[in-house]
Amino acid sequence: MAEQFAEVVFPIPLRQVFTYRLPPALESLAQVGMRCFAPFGHRQTVGFITGIIPRAPAHVKNLKSLDSLLDSEALLTPDLQKLGKWIADYYYCSEGEALFAILPMGFVKTKRFLVLTPEGLQNKEKVLAVLEKAGPMRKVSWETLGEGTVLLSPRTSGLTKLLKKEGLAALKLEGSVASEETGLKKGYEDLEKGPPLHNQQQVALDAIEKNLNLDTFHTFLLQGVTGSGKTEVYLRAISTVLKKGQQAIVLIPEIALTPQTVDRFTRRFGDQVAVFHSRLGPTEKIRHWRRMASGEAKVAVGARSALFAPAKNLGLIVVDEEHDSSYKQDKAPRYHARDAAIMRAQICKATAILGSATPSLESVQNARLGKYTLLSMPERVNRKALPRVKVVNLREEWTVRGEERPILSMALEEALRENLERHEQSMLFLNRRGFNTVTLCLKCGAQVHCPNCSIPVTSHKGPKGVFLLCHYCDWQGPPPETCPTCKDGAVQQVGLGTEKVEEELRSKFPQARIARMDLDTTREKGSHEKILDSFRRHEIDLLLGTQMIAKGHDFPGVTLVGIIGADTGLALPDFRSSERVFQLLVQVSGRAGRAEKEGTIYLQTFNPDHPSIQAAVHHDTEAFWKGELELRKDLGYPPFSRLGLLVYQHKDEKRSSRAAEDAAAYLKREARSFGVEVRGPAPAGIFKLRDQYRFQILLKAEKPTGIRQLIQSLDSKFETPTGVSRAVDLDPQSML
Repeated sequence: MAEQFAEVVFPIPLRQVFTYRLPPALESLAQVGMRCFAPFGHRQTVGFITGIIPRAPAHVKNLKSLDSLLDSEALLTPDLQKLGKWIADYYYCSEGEALFAILPMGFVKTKRFLVLTPEGLQNKEKVLAVLEKAGPMRKVSWETLGEGTVLLSPRTSGLTKLLKKEGLAALKLEGSVASEETGLKKGYEDLEKGPPLHNQQQVALDAIEKNLNLDTFHTFLLQGVTGSGKTEVYLRAISTVLKKGQQAIVLIPEIALTPQTVDRFTRRFGDQVAVFHSRLGPTEKIRHWRRMASGEAKVAVGARSALFAPAKNLGLIVVDEEHDSSYKQDKAPRYHARDAAIMRAQICKATAILGSATPSLESVQNARLGKYTLLSMPERVNRKALPRVKVVNLREEWTVRGEERPILSMALEEALRENLERHEQSMLFLNRRGFNTVTLCLKCGAQVHCPNCSIPVTSHKGPKGVFLLCHYCDWQGPPPETCPTCKDGAVQQVGLGTEKVEEELRSKFPQARIARMDLDTTREKGSHEKILDSFRRHEIDLLLGTQMIAKGHDFPGVTLVGIIGADTGLALPDFRSSERVFQLLVQVSGRAGRAEKEGTIYLQTFNPDHPSIQAAVHHDTEAFWKGELELRKDLGYPPFSRLGLLVYQHKDEKRSSRAAEDAAAYLKREARSFGVEVRGPAPAGIFKLRDQYRFQILLKAEKPTGIRQLIQSLDSKFETPTGVSRAVDLDPQSML
C-alpha cells in the first residue's frame, strides 16, 4: 500500500493545518473526522483529522508520525465537518478551534490513561520486563495497566514510550465510554397530541409542513406575541419530521428555560429527547451525544451546543427566542448559533424556524428582503388580550415623595399588596443583581472600581457582612474606609440591585413567600429547577429576578409583573441598546395574564417617552421596527452593513495602545481597496478587563467578505507584538 498522510488541526488559534505520516498500522483505520494523538512540540496532544492525502506537501520536511487514533469511527457527521469549516472561514478563527468547539468538552479536555493492548495482555512477562527497566513507580503495576487506571503524566512518560514502542500499550481518554442510563422520562411516544390549534397556528404550521415535505432548505421567521403558541407549532413540526424518520434540533437561549422546555418535549416525545447545555457534566454530554449519533434520540434540545448534536438525518432546526444575544459566543470561535443554525440547515437541506415575539432587526430585514418567510401570530391562543401596561414616571414620583427615594412606586406597591390578598402570583424584574450597584465617594463623587477592571464594583451582603464584588472577573474585597481616589472622602453604597429589592420586599410584605432568582442564587446544580418548580406549584407568591425570569416561562398563576428599572441598558454605548431594552420589556411583560385572569404590568421609568418604552407599552413591534430600521439605515449600522471588531489587549496600557495604533494605520491604508471603513483605535467600552487594557478597531463594510480579506491582509503583513493578544469578532453583538 502506498504511503499515506493525515492532515490534522488542533484547538489552537493558529490558522494552519499540520501534516503527519500515517504509520502502516493506522493506514486502514484512519478516517476524516476522527481524533488522534499527535506529537506537537514537545508533547503529545489531541488533534482532529481533516484529511487523508496520498502525498505530503512539497514544502513540509521531517514529517512526524501520528501516535494513535482515539476513535473507531468518525465523531463528526459530514455536515458538521462542513459547518466547522464554514465557522472557521466566516468568523475568522482556526479550523481546529471551530471543530473542537463542536465536540462535547468530554471529548476535548480529558485525562489520558495508559492501557494494555491485546498483545500486552497476552505477554505479561514482556510487560513486567519493561516495568523493571523503567523503574518502580507508585500505583503502576501489571494490574493497574490492565485496568487502565495509570494516568499519563511526565512521571510515566518514559514507561509510556517503552510500552508503546513494543506495541504493548496504548492511550485512552477518560469519559469516552457513555453510560446507558439516560435520566429522561420514558414511555411517551407522541401519545400526548397537544391542544387543538388556533387558526393562526394552523396557518403557520401548514406553511412549514409544506416545506418539510419538499425536503428543501428554507428559513421561516415565526413572529408571535407572548402566549401565541409558538412552542406548539414547533412540536407539531417536529412530529412531522419524526414520522419521516428524520431528526430535529431545538435551541433555547437560557439554561433557566431548559427544565421547562425539556419537560414539555419529553411529555410529547419521551426518551427520544437528548439534552445539551453547559451545566451537564462531561459524561452526561457524551451520553446524549452518542444517543443522537446512534439514532436512539431523535430530538436534541438545549442551548448553543445543541446545534452541534450529531443528527445524521436532520430535517428541522428550531431557534427559539432567536433575538437573544446569548446565542453569540464570546470567545473563539465567536460564532452566532442562530446564523450557524441556518447554515447547518442549508448544508442538510433542512428547514429552519426562527421564533420570537421580538425578532432581531437582522431577521426582520431578511424577511423583508424575501430571504426568510415571515409567519405572524398576533394573538394569544386563549384569545386573551395582551396585559395592560401602566407607566409610572419616576421623575414625578420622586418629586412628590421628596427626599424619599422609593424602590417601589406607590402604585406598584399597592398593586402587589392587592395581588397577595387575592392569592395571585407576581413577578418583579430588575436586571441588576447585588445589593447596591455603585460605591462612591461623598466628597469627590468618584466611584470605586474593580482593581482589575475599569467598571464599578457591586456591593453584596454575605454571612460576614457587606463585601464588594466585580461581576466580570469575580474579584472580591471589603468596602474601603476612605475614597481610593481622593484619599479623604467617606464612601457610600448607592444604586439598586436584586438583593436590596428582596430586602425591601420582605420588609413591606412579611407574610409573602418571596424568592430571588439571579446568578447568585442559581450557582448550584438544579437550583433553577427548584425555584421555578416551586413557583409553578404556587409555593412562592412573589418571584424577583433578572433576565433569567424574563423570557420563555409559562406561569398561569402570574397576573402582575413589575418592571423596576425599565431604563436599565438605554445608556450603554452600543447601537443595539434600544433594541435590547424593547425586547426585554416585551418579554418580561409577556409573563403576565397567560391563563384565564388578565395581566397587568407596572413599568417604572425615568424616560416614559423614549421610543423603546413607548413601543413596549403599546405592544407595537411594527412601530419599533420602522423607527429603529430608519435610524440604523441613516447611520449605516446592521442590518444595513456588516461589522468586524478587533480588540487588542495587554496588561501594559502603552503596549496595547501601540499595537492597536500600528494595526489601524495599516488597515486604514488598505481599507479602500477592500471596500471597508475603519474607525479607531479607541479604548473599549470596558477599557480594563481582568487586568488587561483593551483598545478596539471597528471595521464596517457592505459585505463581510471585505472585512475578512482585509484582516487576512493585515495578518500577512503585520505581526501582533509578542504578549499582546488580539480578538477578532465578526458580526459583534456587543460593542463593550
